[in-house]
Amino acid sequence: MGEFICVTQHFQPLTLACRKCLAVLQGHTSLVGQLQMREDILVTGGSDGSVRVWSLANYQAIHRLAAHDNSVTSLQFDNTRIVSGGSDGRVKVWDVKNGTLVRELSSPAEAVWRVVFEEEKAVIMASRGGRTIMEVWDFSPPTEDDSSRASTPASMPDHLDVEHGRPRSAILPATSPLAAHEDGTGDVTMADAADA
Repeated sequence: MGEFICVTQHFQPLTLACRKCLAVLQGHTSLVGQLQMREDILVTGGSDGSVRVWSLANYQAIHRLAAHDNSVTSLQFDNTRIVSGGSDGRVKVWDVKNGTLVRELSSPAEAVWRVVFEEEKAVIMASRGGRTIMEVWDFSPPTEDDSSRASTPASMPDHLDVEHGRPRSAILPATSPLAAHEDGTGDVTMADAADA
Protein backbone atom coordinates (compact mmCIF):
# COMPACT_ATOMS: atom_id res chain seq x y z
CA MET A 1 0.00 0.00 0.00
CA GLY A 2 2.77 2.47 0.85
CA GLU A 3 2.99 5.54 2.98
CA PHE A 4 1.47 8.91 2.15
CA ILE A 5 1.75 12.51 3.25
CA CYS A 6 -1.22 14.86 3.53
CA VAL A 7 -0.36 18.45 2.58
CA THR A 8 -2.71 20.75 4.48
CA GLN A 9 -3.75 24.36 4.71
CA HIS A 10 -4.84 26.23 7.87
CA PHE A 11 -3.27 24.26 10.70
CA GLN A 12 -4.66 24.98 14.17
CA PRO A 13 -1.91 24.20 16.70
CA LEU A 14 -4.13 24.30 19.77
CA THR A 15 -6.57 21.68 18.55
CA LEU A 16 -4.21 19.92 16.12
CA ALA A 17 -7.00 19.95 13.56
CA CYS A 18 -6.37 20.46 9.85
CA ARG A 19 -9.11 22.28 7.98
CA LYS A 20 -8.40 21.15 4.45
CA CYS A 21 -6.20 18.48 2.91
CA LEU A 22 -4.80 19.95 -0.31
CA ALA A 23 -3.12 16.79 -1.59
CA VAL A 24 -2.05 13.30 -0.66
CA LEU A 25 1.48 12.55 -1.76
CA GLN A 26 2.18 8.85 -2.27
CA GLY A 27 5.38 7.09 -3.15
CA HIS A 28 7.37 5.91 -0.15
CA THR A 29 6.89 2.21 0.59
CA SER A 30 7.42 2.48 4.36
CA LEU A 31 7.53 4.99 7.20
CA VAL A 32 8.43 8.58 6.29
CA GLY A 33 10.59 9.85 9.14
CA GLN A 34 12.35 12.85 7.61
CA LEU A 35 10.96 15.89 5.84
CA GLN A 36 11.84 19.48 5.12
CA MET A 37 9.91 22.14 3.25
CA ARG A 38 11.32 25.23 1.55
CA GLU A 39 9.18 27.52 -0.57
CA ASP A 40 7.29 25.21 -2.98
CA ILE A 41 9.57 22.18 -2.53
CA LEU A 42 9.15 19.33 -0.04
CA VAL A 43 11.90 16.74 0.46
CA THR A 44 11.11 13.51 2.32
CA GLY A 45 13.18 10.56 3.49
CA GLY A 46 11.82 7.18 4.42
CA SER A 47 12.63 3.84 5.97
CA ASP A 48 12.59 2.48 2.42
CA GLY A 49 15.95 4.25 1.88
CA SER A 50 14.58 6.68 -0.67
CA VAL A 51 14.61 10.45 -0.72
CA ARG A 52 11.79 12.06 -2.67
CA VAL A 53 11.55 15.62 -3.92
CA TRP A 54 8.02 16.99 -4.35
CA SER A 55 6.57 20.11 -5.92
CA LEU A 56 4.07 21.81 -3.63
CA ALA A 57 2.93 23.95 -6.56
CA ASN A 58 1.40 20.98 -8.41
CA TYR A 59 1.74 18.20 -5.75
CA GLN A 60 3.80 15.98 -8.03
CA ALA A 61 7.00 14.04 -7.45
CA ILE A 62 10.01 15.71 -9.04
CA HIS A 63 12.70 13.12 -8.13
CA ARG A 64 12.91 9.70 -6.50
CA LEU A 65 16.45 9.12 -5.23
CA ALA A 66 17.58 5.61 -4.28
CA ALA A 67 19.62 7.20 -1.53
CA HIS A 68 20.43 4.57 1.09
CA ASP A 69 20.43 0.82 1.62
CA ASN A 70 18.25 1.29 4.68
CA SER A 71 16.42 4.09 6.51
CA VAL A 72 17.08 7.75 5.79
CA THR A 73 17.95 9.09 9.24
CA SER A 74 18.62 12.73 8.38
CA LEU A 75 18.21 15.15 5.50
CA GLN A 76 18.53 18.82 4.76
CA PHE A 77 18.38 20.82 1.55
CA ASP A 78 18.88 24.30 0.15
CA ASN A 79 18.46 25.78 -3.33
CA THR A 80 21.22 23.66 -4.89
CA ARG A 81 21.74 20.46 -2.90
CA ILE A 82 20.23 17.82 -0.67
CA VAL A 83 22.39 16.16 1.99
CA SER A 84 21.08 12.82 3.27
CA GLY A 85 22.36 10.48 5.95
CA GLY A 86 21.28 6.92 6.47
CA SER A 87 21.41 3.98 8.82
CA ASP A 88 23.67 2.40 6.16
CA GLY A 89 26.38 4.76 7.50
CA ARG A 90 26.62 6.91 4.39
CA VAL A 91 26.24 10.66 3.83
CA LYS A 92 25.39 11.69 0.27
CA VAL A 93 25.16 15.04 -1.48
CA TRP A 94 22.56 15.31 -4.29
CA ASP A 95 21.86 17.96 -6.89
CA VAL A 96 18.36 19.21 -6.01
CA LYS A 97 17.55 20.40 -9.54
CA ASN A 98 18.38 17.24 -11.51
CA GLY A 99 18.30 14.59 -8.75
CA THR A 100 21.79 13.22 -9.39
CA LEU A 101 24.35 12.08 -6.85
CA VAL A 102 27.13 14.68 -6.55
CA ARG A 103 29.32 12.70 -4.13
CA GLU A 104 29.56 10.87 -0.84
CA LEU A 105 30.68 13.24 1.86
CA SER A 106 32.54 10.98 4.30
CA SER A 107 33.84 7.47 4.60
CA PRO A 108 31.09 5.04 5.62
CA ALA A 109 30.27 4.80 9.31
CA GLU A 110 28.25 2.18 11.20
CA ALA A 111 25.25 4.53 11.14
CA VAL A 112 24.60 8.23 10.56
CA TRP A 113 22.32 9.85 13.15
CA ARG A 114 22.21 13.47 11.99
CA VAL A 115 23.59 15.71 9.26
CA VAL A 116 23.30 19.51 9.19
CA PHE A 117 24.96 22.02 6.92
CA GLU A 118 25.26 25.73 6.37
CA GLU A 119 27.12 27.30 3.46
CA GLU A 120 30.16 25.06 2.90
CA LYS A 121 30.41 23.31 6.28
CA ALA A 122 28.59 20.14 7.28
CA VAL A 123 28.41 18.42 10.66
CA ILE A 124 27.87 14.68 10.74
CA MET A 125 26.89 12.82 13.90
CA ALA A 126 27.60 9.14 13.36
CA SER A 127 28.58 5.90 15.03
CA ARG A 128 32.16 4.78 14.39
CA GLY A 129 33.88 2.01 16.31
CA GLY A 130 30.96 1.73 18.70
CA ARG A 131 31.19 5.42 19.67
CA THR A 132 29.07 8.38 18.68
CA ILE A 133 31.26 11.03 17.07
CA MET A 134 30.77 14.41 15.39
CA GLU A 135 32.76 15.33 12.30
CA VAL A 136 32.94 18.78 10.75
CA TRP A 137 33.42 18.72 6.98
CA ASP A 138 34.17 21.33 4.36
CA PHE A 139 32.09 20.20 1.43
CA SER A 140 32.73 22.98 -1.02
CA PRO A 141 33.66 21.70 -4.47
CA PRO A 142 37.42 21.12 -4.74
CA THR A 143 39.35 23.28 -7.15
CA GLU A 144 41.59 21.63 -9.75
CA ASP A 145 44.81 22.77 -8.06
CA ASP A 146 43.65 22.04 -4.49
CA SER A 147 45.82 19.08 -3.48
CA SER A 148 45.86 20.15 0.17
CA ARG A 149 42.27 19.12 0.90
CA ALA A 150 41.86 16.24 3.30
CA SER A 151 39.85 13.19 2.35
CA THR A 152 38.66 12.86 5.95
CA PRO A 153 38.79 15.26 8.89
CA ALA A 154 41.23 12.95 10.68
CA SER A 155 43.63 12.70 7.75
CA MET A 156 45.23 16.09 8.39
CA PRO A 157 48.38 15.27 10.42
CA ASP A 158 48.42 18.57 12.31
CA HIS A 159 44.88 17.92 13.55
CA LEU A 160 45.16 14.22 14.44
CA ASP A 161 45.41 12.95 17.99
CA VAL A 162 47.56 9.90 17.25
CA GLU A 163 46.97 8.32 20.66
CA HIS A 164 43.19 8.19 20.19
CA GLY A 165 43.10 8.06 16.36
CA ARG A 166 40.63 10.90 15.90
CA PRO A 167 40.62 14.59 15.00
CA ARG A 168 42.10 16.81 17.70
CA SER A 169 39.06 19.08 17.28
CA ALA A 170 37.01 16.38 19.03
CA ILE A 171 39.21 16.66 22.15
CA LEU A 172 39.20 19.49 24.66
CA PRO A 173 42.41 21.32 25.48
CA ALA A 174 44.20 19.84 28.50
CA THR A 175 43.68 23.16 30.31
CA SER A 176 39.89 22.77 30.21
CA PRO A 177 38.32 21.69 33.52
CA LEU A 178 36.17 19.27 31.52
CA ALA A 179 39.28 17.44 30.22
CA ALA A 180 40.28 16.04 33.61
CA HIS A 181 38.73 12.57 33.38
CA GLU A 182 39.76 9.38 35.11
CA ASP A 183 40.03 7.60 31.77
CA GLY A 184 42.32 10.37 30.44
CA THR A 185 40.62 10.60 27.06
CA GLY A 186 39.35 14.15 27.35
CA ASP A 187 35.93 13.00 26.16
CA VAL A 188 33.03 15.07 27.37
CA THR A 189 29.55 13.76 28.02
CA MET A 190 26.47 15.94 28.10
CA ALA A 191 26.36 15.41 31.87
CA ASP A 192 29.94 16.73 32.14
CA ALA A 193 29.05 19.83 30.15
CA ALA A 194 26.03 20.52 32.37
CA ASP A 195 28.19 20.30 35.50
CA ALA A 196 30.78 22.80 34.22
